[in-house]
Amino acid sequence: MSLQTLSNAYRALTSVETSDAEIERRGRNLITLALALAALALLYIPIVIPHEQAGQLIPLLVVTMVIFLVAALLGRKGMVAPGAWLVVGMAQAAVLIATASGIELNVRSTSPFYLVLGLLLAGVMLSALQIWLVFLLNLIGLALVMGNVPPEIRASVEMTRNLTSITILLLMTTVIASVGARSIRQALEAVQAARREAEAANQALAMSNSTLESRVAERTAALEQLAAEQQAAADALQTSLQAQQDLNRIVAELSVPVLPIHEDTLVVPLVGNIDSARAEQILHSVLSRVEQRVVRSVILDVTGVAVVDTHVAGALLRVANATRLMGASVTLAGIRPEVAQALVGLGVDLQVLRTVASLQEALVRNTKADSR
Repeated sequence: MSLQTLSNAYRALTSVETSDAEIERRGRNLITLALALAALALLYIPIVIPHEQAGQLIPLLVVTMVIFLVAALLGRKGMVAPGAWLVVGMAQAAVLIATASGIELNVRSTSPFYLVLGLLLAGVMLSALQIWLVFLLNLIGLALVMGNVPPEIRASVEMTRNLTSITILLLMTTVIASVGARSIRQALEAVQAARREAEAANQALAMSNSTLESRVAERTAALEQLAAEQQAAADALQTSLQAQQDLNRIVAELSVPVLPIHEDTLVVPLVGNIDSARAEQILHSVLSRVEQRVVRSVILDVTGVAVVDTHVAGALLRVANATRLMGASVTLAGIRPEVAQALVGLGVDLQVLRTVASLQEALVRNTKADSR
């Protein structure tokens, strides 16, 4: 049988039905001592059988064993004080009876000194106040015993010395036992207080963890919702950007319309201001359409261009040169008098371009050229 098994069996045997740690401690001590004394009484039965007074001693031992077993049962039920008083009372009664018998036979009897055993038992099973009560009962019992002693024996010097020694020993034992019981109780109370504080701290920590978990869940849900909203906003922005790009493309295409008016003729009506980006768009659109179709003539109508400066003239020349390299001629239509003066004043070389006053004139010339 292992040590752990024996420990578990002992705990089961000495279990006390109580929630008070101090009562549980004293109850375990009561059960242990009561069972040990009951076992001791049982062991004495075979010893006293050969004795001439066995007929009186054996029933007494049986009764004593039963009383100790009852005390152990009371301890298991949580009634520690009644059970402890049974054990202490039995022990003290046995000592006082032995003392009364011994003193009458021998003045030097040491039986009274065994009253200390009752105090020691009380020290592990009773409270500090009850230990002092046992001390007082010992003194009363001892006084009653001495009252039945013959006067000549009671008045002897040796008896007086023994009684004084016994009283001092009982007093010191009581002080030590009560101090020990009080210290153990205080220690248990401190342990219980620390346990309650730890339980309260654990409950507070559990509550804090629960609150923290709920807050984390709330924050997580809020972040997830925010992320979803941001994603939706990003998708909407992407859609808006795509729509804007499509709109810009359409506007760009509309800002540079390239109109086929004949199988080999394109008209590019220009309106508004021409900046660098629009100049590139004009060049790209014209060259793309020239590449797609067999084009011989491109008419650039600048009637709607508000301002023709060096930058605009340079852009028109680039379109003309690139278109001529692809095999098509370029006619510049819509040259108003103020535009012509501005171009002359700027010193722009327009020799690579054919110029006409209006789009109608450019179309007429182009028609005559085709008829030839």
